[in-house]
Amino acid sequence: MKDLLTRPTAFVGRHWLRIGLILGALILLSQKQVNFNVRLGHPELNGTPTTVPLPPQDPAAGAEELPLLLSDEQPAVARSGGFFSRFNFFGGADKVDRVELLGRQGQQRVRAFVERFGHVAQAERDKFGIPASVILAVGLLNSQAGQAPATRQLNNYFGLGCDRGWAGPTGYAGGSCLREYETAWASFRDFSIYSTEGEFARLRQFDGRDYRRWALGLEELGFAGAGAEEIVRVVEGYGLSVFD
Repeated sequence: MKDLLTRPTAFVGRHWLRIGLILGALILLSQKQVNFNVRLGHPELNGTPTTVPLPPQDPAAGAEELPLLLSDEQPAVARSGGFFSRFNFFGGADKVDRVELLGRQGQQRVRAFVERFGHVAQAERDKFGIPASVILAVGLLNSQAGQAPATRQLNNYFGLGCDRGWAGPTGYAGGSCLREYETAWASFRDFSIYSTEGEFARLRQFDGRDYRRWALGLEELGFAGAGAEEIVRVVEGYGLSVFD
């Protein structure tokens, strides 16, 4: 009996601060609903189309109103994140926030990327029906505004790997086998083909301006590295919807 009491007491003694934080958080959440959604709030980019970008909106606005997409699961934006997902009380690796990493690249690099590839994304939208804003957002996230090793070494802007019968050149970055392209344009075109064929062909039912549905669909169908919440945050945080 004494041993049974000693172990819990010792555990509480070692982790009293963490236990206190958890209890405090539970009390706070029981008193009121707190919105922890993140908004980048970056200024709109210059040098983009003559249309003035709309002010960034809350990425969570209207997310719960979207109907279910391709399965019976809850929309990805609605189920992403949450209070406890932002803290790690008992150790272990946190999920990398790629939007935050992109922000560390700085406004100049992001602006240069958008100015360089904005019209490319619009041309791909016209041909394949993918929102140009989604193309830009996925490219920004995977290439980290063109600074990721796979982008600098392989011209791979979207993180596409050596799968689905790829017969072109390949290379390695970050310990993974990835597709290699001669030009940046070839990487954009391959992403357009990849994300509208096979199981992804179902996404073409969505409007070419509905970046939210496309973001949710890409995540739901398992596009590697595509988090719907991250895509929406980049589109709305950087005002990329003007390209749609």
